[in-house]
Amino acid sequence: MTRINLLPWREARRTQRQRELIAMLAVVALLAVGLVALVYSDVSQRIEFQQERNNYLRGEIARLKKAAEELQALQQTRNRLVERLNVIQKLQTSRPGMVRMLDELVRLIPQDIYLTTFKTAENQITLIGVARSDVIISSLMRSIRDAKMFGEPVLQVVQTQTINNVQVRTFELLIPLKLEGDAADTAGGKS
Repeated sequence: MTRINLLPWREARRTQRQRELIAMLAVVALLAVGLVALVYSDVSQRIEFQQERNNYLRGEIARLKKAAEELQALQQTRNRLVERLNVIQKLQTSRPGMVRMLDELVRLIPQDIYLTTFKTAENQITLIGVARSDVIISSLMRSIRDAKMFGEPVLQVVQTQTINNVQVRTFELLIPLKLEGDAADTAGGKS
């Protein structure tokens, strides 16, 4: 009987399979490394693209903020100019009214009243003066009340004093004004 030794054949087949297995593992490892590198490259490109977009948006936001600040500064300048124009227009419309008011007031003051102080502030006149009697002060108040340019006068102080051995009345009178410029402003505001 012949003896057949199968050991070397099996050993050769086993080493061949091990080489094929190692080769396949090497190919799979290379494919895995290539796939990981491809995914890493794609992700890094996406991150870089997103960072470029973010930088662009930051730049645009900064540019718009600067434009908004400039616009706000222009708006404030415009508001100041409009306020100045309004003040100038108000002064121009009230100037003739103030002249007429002074003319009218001079005509209304009786001869027996002497004014010592005349003040105007915010559409109100303050008269401080000396009169011979209460009747003259009452007459002045009635004539002021009847005038179209003035409101209802308010008597603040009346005192009796003796000046050069003559008994006189010192008074303080508040008179509200009704200037035509104010009437035009209120009529313009209503329409």
